[in-house]
Amino acid sequence: MNSLSPTGVRISACATAILLNSGCAVRLGGSSAEREVIAAQQAQIRANNAADVAAVDFLTAGEFIGVNASGVSRTKAQLRDELVKRGPANVQATPEQLSERQRGWQVRVYGNVAVLTRLTAGDHGARAWITTVWVLRERRWQRVLSQVTTAAP
Repeated sequence: MNSLSPTGVRISACATAILLNSGCAVRLGGSSAEREVIAAQQAQIRANNAADVAAVDFLTAGEFIGVNASGVSRTKAQLRDELVKRGPANVQATPEQLSERQRGWQVRVYGNVAVLTRLTAGDHGARAWITTVWVLRERRWQRVLSQVTTAAP
């Protein structure tokens, strides 16, 4: 599989290269599909941090629903509007910082659906578990649901 977003974010079977370039500490084992989902998630994290709307759109299904730790849900359109309004993060995380902020990656693939769970320090240092459901469509992974839960101290 080999897909390229409109802004050049590569989501492919070459997921190992993407992971190494991202600097994030995730396991490189597992199936090709698991590596592709991890690469898609890493690309989404980078795109969100940079406020790359085209890349976020490419990685997000039209029917996406995201639920934050406060229980507020948002659609893809609302996510896009927030991203445009917010712009790039004030402080761009280095690969080392991203590595430190992302832990506990778990991926389960069920045919063309995958569930990815990770522990993150978040933009403001608040620990949270994030579970994202990805669906394989047209040879690329897109997220359809994201749920954030505040992590226990």
